[in-house]
Amino acid sequence: MPDFAPVKATLLWQLTFEGAWPLAVAFLGNRRLAAANEKGEIYVWALPDAPDPAAVEALKQKKEGGERPRTAPSLAPARRLDGHSNAVTRLVSTPDGRTLISASLDRTVRVWDVDAPATGNADAVLDIDSRKAVAKRTRKDDALNAPGISVETQTATRVLEGHTDWVQSLGISADGRRIISGDAAANIIVRDIASGSEVARWKGRSWNWIIAAALSPDGETAFVSEHRYKRDDFDVPVAALRLWNVAEKKETLDLLRVQFPKYNPDDSSYGGSQVWRKFVGAGLVSVAISPDGKLLAAAQGGETDRGDVHLLEASTGKLVRDVTGHQYGATDVLFSADGKYLISAGRDTCVRISKVEDGKEALVLGTPRGGQFKDWLSAVALSPDQTLIAAADIAGLVQIWRVGS
Repeated sequence: MPDFAPVKATLLWQLTFEGAWPLAVAFLGNRRLAAANEKGEIYVWALPDAPDPAAVEALKQKKEGGERPRTAPSLAPARRLDGHSNAVTRLVSTPDGRTLISASLDRTVRVWDVDAPATGNADAVLDIDSRKAVAKRTRKDDALNAPGISVETQTATRVLEGHTDWVQSLGISADGRRIISGDAAANIIVRDIASGSEVARWKGRSWNWIIAAALSPDGETAFVSEHRYKRDDFDVPVAALRLWNVAEKKETLDLLRVQFPKYNPDDSSYGGSQVWRKFVGAGLVSVAISPDGKLLAAAQGGETDRGDVHLLEASTGKLVRDVTGHQYGATDVLFSADGKYLISAGRDTCVRISKVEDGKEALVLGTPRGGQFKDWLSAVALSPDQTLIAAADIAGLVQIWRVGS
């Protein structure tokens, strides 16, 4: 496995993906990228080794044109994956880069063979916000009516049903055999990817949403975060952060109980929530398991000043340390393939790369845009060869950096 060396970063592309917030991103091998948005649209881009110098130069000339300032060129997608009828919340891919899995608020999980023949063609408009800006400035609709980009289309290989509410979490085992998904009705399902069949199913606590889920490298252990944000001070749903034995559908470790001996999973009072609220924040919205299965990462999301990533021992549940947070909340977290770094994205519009061994920040990608309602990064992905990082930016971009020494 190649080493991850986050010494410096170069922004290569800012892929235009306007019209609805991009919410999910995943690499398909080292030079293909998938991203999805609130409308349920999924696009796949083929990435060259480097941007075209002419495109970089053309971008400099366009800065006086009134469009959103860009510092890196865009590329046209090659394909659109059709089928979801609501927001796609998460994307994961198999290690070989041939299979993409998507979770959606339409209550389905879909499996896509991205090497399958296209089933059609479509005209795609991914720059609608920029077109509207031009139309407003010129007071003409020419930009709005101009043709879009011709893309191939395809449908899913398999539609996996069984969830009864929004599917907000999705994870994949490192061996590429299994996926885990969780919904807003507290249902958790582990499936075999090749067949689509259910391996196990169980429920979390009543009234909770399954907001994040991950599988151990061998797919035998599940790491699940449950939370339901509530603004009033009465009948507060009790958050949960637990490890499960998949085969036995049995809880093996209650991580909040380890942190707080007075934590009571049956206490939904205001007083009970004060025990765990600071640790959980507005929800531990993203979780990950290290490549060796020894460490767990859980990122604080929602509207919070901290946005820390908690690093925990998988064997005991003890807190190892809190890693540098994202002001206003984190949105996504993952480990590098060598397990030496944590990569997280957040509402501060930055990707932060931190050392696992001491929690120190090694590199920051992007710059804060000034406030939690000034856009944020909703998801982050790392290419298998550990050289590219992509982030879904709700400003209508997918940003891609080359990272190396």
